[in-house]
Amino acid sequence: MIPNVGKLLVQQSRFDAQQNAKNKWRKARLRARDFYSGQTMGYTTKYFSNSLMSKIPIANVNITKRIIDRISMVYMKPPHREYSDETVLDFFHGKDFKLQRAERMCNLLEHILIKPTWRDGQIDYDVIMDFEAQFGDDPLRPTSITYPLAMKASVMDDTPELSVYWDAEHTFVYDGNGKIQDDPNNPEHINPYGVLPFIECFKDGRPEYSYLDTSPANDLIATNLEINVSETNANANTMFQSFGYMYVNGSQIEKDTLEIGQDKVSFLGIDGTMNIVSPPNTVEALASSIEHSYKLLAQNYHLNISFVEGTAAQSGVAIKLRNQELTDSRISDVIRWKEIEYKLYELETIILNVEANRSTGELLKVDYEENMEVLSDDEQRAKWDWELSHGLIDVADILMQKDADRFPDRESAQAYLDERTTITQSEESPQGSLLEALTTPVS
Repeated sequence: MIPNVGKLLVQQSRFDAQQNAKNKWRKARLRARDFYSGQTMGYTTKYFSNSLMSKIPIANVNITKRIIDRISMVYMKPPHREYSDETVLDFFHGKDFKLQRAERMCNLLEHILIKPTWRDGQIDYDVIMDFEAQFGDDPLRPTSITYPLAMKASVMDDTPELSVYWDAEHTFVYDGNGKIQDDPNNPEHINPYGVLPFIECFKDGRPEYSYLDTSPANDLIATNLEINVSETNANANTMFQSFGYMYVNGSQIEKDTLEIGQDKVSFLGIDGTMNIVSPPNTVEALASSIEHSYKLLAQNYHLNISFVEGTAAQSGVAIKLRNQELTDSRISDVIRWKEIEYKLYELETIILNVEANRSTGELLKVDYEENMEVLSDDEQRAKWDWELSHGLIDVADILMQKDADRFPDRESAQAYLDERTTITQSEESPQGSLLEALTTPVS
């Protein structure tokens, strides 16, 4: 049967359009990752000549990473998880650190994948940022996922480029020519889990029409580029326009005989004149433009301009009001990431059942810690004293707040307090003196 040429052309045209859209989507994500990691020189130098770039320092202000890390507040502190079987904790490797990384990359790229991976008898967590999804009838439910496993660092690099393929039935590694790599441990390339082992993370929820409707933080990247260009212009201004240029007029002046200096006298010959040209002062205008960019960017991400420019000390109340929008944003983020946590545990359960032949019980609760209010020393002391007097906390709670690394739980804090044999508690206050309890050295 002769194929319908017109239909084939339409299908090919549709495929080309989809592939172009995928390439554009991927390129934007790689650009965002470059800015987050501070690899921005190649983007800035496009706006200047090569001769100028060899004479001035190129600005690289990484405001992208600073803002993304600041607004990623859910995993700023590890959450408290309760399991029906606490022994499963032994199988989770670096989970909180990887989820913190995942939150930041999700805020940067708007869409990432988390892949729990069985390694060395534990579940590790891969944050997949560069991937391609294939779809069936539902454009929002991938039927397969591919992502690079190894890429060449340069043209001279002889490392083979490898990619990984997953669908619900099969998984394999293939090279740049499409050749599937042999796996002696899984010769038939069977997916042992029976599901795609990925957790989808969306910054603003699943898009309505297509994966490609997600985009990285373009406003942040564009402004970061604008700031880098402006700062580089400021460097050029400082280099070439921060001083006056001296010139001499006169037809009978010997250029090589002129000496310039505070203790020198120059003979200019007949009708000779010496002049200085002062350049226009554009430093202030550039600084004002850069500050304006900072302000707009900070507002877009619910941050006060003081985040980037510094400010005088403020009261805790003022700081709390200033950060209210950011706090409100965190509430919705917590709801979204709590849902991700439970989906992740479902996948962890499947992996442990297959790889370790054991049941896992249930994830009973995920409790995200509230971010500590920024208070002055006097305000913090007054807050603790009030909470102590009303029986809301004890000294062990204060120690855990002051130094969470040293006192991660109540047992360690109480053990420390038990060692403080020199502390005497008054009859009027069963908690004793707050300042005394916190400052008396261990005997």
